[in-house]
Amino acid sequence: MTIPLPGLDLQQLGPEQSLRAFIGWWPDAQTRLYLAEQAVQAQVIYGGRMMHADHFHLTLAFLDGSSVSVLQALAENMADWPVPAITLDLTLRDVFEKPQVVWAGPDESQRQALTVLDQWHEDIWARLTALGWTQPPRRFRPHVSLLRHARIAADQSHRHALPTQAFVGDGVGLIVSVPGEQRSQYHLAATVNPGRAVS
Repeated sequence: MTIPLPGLDLQQLGPEQSLRAFIGWWPDAQTRLYLAEQAVQAQVIYGGRMMHADHFHLTLAFLDGSSVSVLQALAENMADWPVPAITLDLTLRDVFEKPQVVWAGPDESQRQALTVLDQWHEDIWARLTALGWTQPPRRFRPHVSLLRHARIAADQSHRHALPTQAFVGDGVGLIVSVPGEQRSQYHLAATVNPGRAVS
């Protein structure tokens, strides 16, 4: 299991400091290469800023701003969370118009994979709720962001079939976003089932 991000020891930070965080499912190097190629092609159409290749991920739960003390408790709790085996293909490019995001993901024909992903998402949120988080009302749409700040024309279809690529998972982690001079940098604060391959 390899998530290609610098590590961050939450114990070294002030407990009341607030960091944006999420739980993400990271693809392997081959999948990241495919996603980088799709991001380059999408940028020709939409402009915007490409995601850094090591940042490609599928978000399982977005935690927004959370205190370090709360994230420390989560990091200790999540090590033994279950990770289901999922066979998932990336087959579709589409957009989220309002946040100006272009993404890749599975199409609706992959019912079994989407059902397992939905169940995994709900299981994670049940565990987070027990720790004090509140699940947002937004619909869960499994995706990997390719571009941000894209120029997306309103009231047009942006759905586009992609060459099929298996999403091969290579780790599930608690990721925190640390502000930098030019852009924020993702750091790995904890992993789920470290040492176990995710399929």
